[in-house]
Amino acid sequence: MNVRSCSLAALFRPAALLTCLAFAQPVFAQDAVALQKLREQYDAMMSNFEHMLKAQGDPAGTEKARRGREAMRGLNDQQLAKLYSLTRVPDLSVVVTATQYQVTQADSGKTAAAGASGLVGVQSLPFPEPIALDPGCNGVDITSGTRYTQLIAKEVTNSILAAAAWACNEDILGENGSAACIPLAIAADIANGFFDTSAWCAGEFTANQVDANFNRLGHIHDDLAAGITTIVTNDNVNTTTIVSNDNTNTANIVSNDNTNRTLIINNDNANFAAIILNANANKNELRDLILRTQIEQDLSTEASAVTVAIFALPASQGGYLDLVKTIVTETIAKVQAAGGNVSIAQPVLNEANAAKAAGDFKLAYTLYRKAYKAATK
Repeated sequence: MNVRSCSLAALFRPAALLTCLAFAQPVFAQDAVALQKLREQYDAMMSNFEHMLKAQGDPAGTEKARRGREAMRGLNDQQLAKLYSLTRVPDLSVVVTATQYQVTQADSGKTAAAGASGLVGVQSLPFPEPIALDPGCNGVDITSGTRYTQLIAKEVTNSILAAAAWACNEDILGENGSAACIPLAIAADIANGFFDTSAWCAGEFTANQVDANFNRLGHIHDDLAAGITTIVTNDNVNTTTIVSNDNTNTANIVSNDNTNRTLIINNDNANFAAIILNANANKNELRDLILRTQIEQDLSTEASAVTVAIFALPASQGGYLDLVKTIVTETIAKVQAAGGNVSIAQPVLNEANAAKAAGDFKLAYTLYRKAYKAATK
């Protein structure tokens, strides 16, 4: 796969993104062309950051992006080559693509405010209005596509800074190399700022929606209670008149009223039961997602890491080894479907399944961890 093929379409496929990052240029192939490409990618990325910060009216952030570009231009090729003398020259093409997407979204005016204009239509008066978003989030794009590209920019710039950090504490050409990491630190700082802001605003937006729905549900509940009271009161007044005028119809009127009241109560109970059922389903889905995330986090750790005991025990013993097997099997299948190489992972998975079947659960979990990491490299 050629690095130049990392297009916007590839950006939204995690497996393709990892492949793009894996094919960064090795140290022995470094030359003036490779370093110039790094400079161009960095400048394009920071130019996109500068464009967005300027559009948001953030002079401090705009100046920080400008300083990052100047810091990179101030480094000579020999300093950059020394910085990556024992590692790979980073490939920023995926971040350039991600930040260009963010610029496009920002310029098109697709903001969170535009999406919040019609939460729920007014059903009765006075109906509670949606809770206003914090003014600090005005103009912040919290759409999933933008937040995903911000996450990519954040993770890649943080990873590149972390990979180069050891060299920044060494002497490069007779002087400390910390200056070589300044542009990388600025880029990571800006990328983190964009992601953290949109993530916080997205959380606020969701919380406001939940609060608004809670208030409106309470309003509807009060309307129903008032309606029932009105119906009962009106019925009692009319009952006296009806009984006095036509006593023969009393039984039919009372029966019809009781039937309607039962239907109202049953309907209210059914709606409440549906709400509880849906809440329980959401709770279980969140619980399962958290458990799966914790298992995958442990699978991605080093082989020497301490094993979480409950993950290495089968369901018959109160553990989640069966779920671990399912997660690793699904991960390998998805990586293979996306065109990834699972030639190492699949045999290890088979060994893990055999160890599990033989009752060697600790060995099985160790092999599952090895197969998972082999598939996701």
